[in-house]
Amino acid sequence: MNIFSAVERTDPSPAGHGDSHSQFIDRVAGPFWDQVRDLIEDWFSRLCSDAQADVRGRLRSRNDRQSKGAFFELYLHECLLRMGYTVTCHPEIDGTSRRPDFLAEKDGSAVYIEARSASSSDVAVGASARVNTLYESLDKIDSPNFFLWIDVERQGGGPLRARPLRSTLEKWLRELNPDAYSDRGNGRRDFPGMLYEADGWRIQFHALPKSLEARGKEGVRPLGIFGGGQAFLVQEEGIKNALSDKGSAYGRLGAPYVVAVASSSMTTGNYDVKNALYGTEALLTGTSPGGETRLDALVRNPDGYWYKGDRWDHRHVSAVLVVKNLHPAFVGTQQHTIWEHPDPEWSVPPFPMWRRSTVDAHGAVHFVDPAHTPTEWFGLTDPWPIGEPFSREGRS
Repeated sequence: MNIFSAVERTDPSPAGHGDSHSQFIDRVAGPFWDQVRDLIEDWFSRLCSDAQADVRGRLRSRNDRQSKGAFFELYLHECLLRMGYTVTCHPEIDGTSRRPDFLAEKDGSAVYIEARSASSSDVAVGASARVNTLYESLDKIDSPNFFLWIDVERQGGGPLRARPLRSTLEKWLRELNPDAYSDRGNGRRDFPGMLYEADGWRIQFHALPKSLEARGKEGVRPLGIFGGGQAFLVQEEGIKNALSDKGSAYGRLGAPYVVAVASSSMTTGNYDVKNALYGTEALLTGTSPGGETRLDALVRNPDGYWYKGDRWDHRHVSAVLVVKNLHPAFVGTQQHTIWEHPDPEWSVPPFPMWRRSTVDAHGAVHFVDPAHTPTEWFGLTDPWPIGEPFSREGRS
């Protein structure tokens, strides 16, 4: 049972904003992406046989939420195997017909793991729609010599006026000489860049020169969007929603229970996770003897999933694994964090593959990095995948 189509691939171009995640991975040609497909097929071959049909169907879905959620489950299963666990998919639970995703057993101990994607709020869905509308507009610009690589670093509260942006981009691109950058190619930041800020938006553009054969051709879209062209709004709301949905789904299990949350957050910080688990940050203010307002300290409101001010809540959820922006091409470089409950009913066993987060008696959060990199755990080369994701020919 294979995931990907048994066809000769000839299209090495980057994903466009209309490509689904599964369509892109199945379609894109080149040795770089062959390695990615081989890894997914390899991981899938070790998945529990009774779970393969469902996971395969979702991996091939054109609904990004379905395909990415299925790969998240595949990632968790592979991680547990790499850490020496025996894994049962969808184990039966006494007293309920519902089943968690995994039961992992090792050295006489057991732990249940449930996978959940951080649900998108209406705000996040609207933000993604605004970015896609922007992409559609930018696909109309006149750019005979360059492709554009776009990084939306910040969104405004409403749509961005596209006409002024298109005029600015076209003027900038006309002034660039593509031959001056023909010997570059180690990354988009090796190419000329332009920062655009307006209406609360902040967007970084890089211009990638087209091949000589492709310059001036009509019908060649100017956008070279890496990985599918979706933008996501970072919010702790999605993590809270995931925990509310799955945190108490199976009652008391009599063993450690981990909720693994896949977040579309593009940030590498921990602000959103801390707010979700330990409460939102607030400034504690006071008044000085002179009558002036002073800022005394940062405190946390008792609105976290675990922290309720005078007590720790949801103690049956032993830990929360937060996996941010998981992508099959970057599993060797992405380090994820398992957040341990400060006072759990059942403590989690060691999970040496993930960064560990704990809270001390004074409420301070501490992190312990794993001894080995994800590349080492997965037995991959460094770097991996080898080669360029999009060859110079693939941009033509």
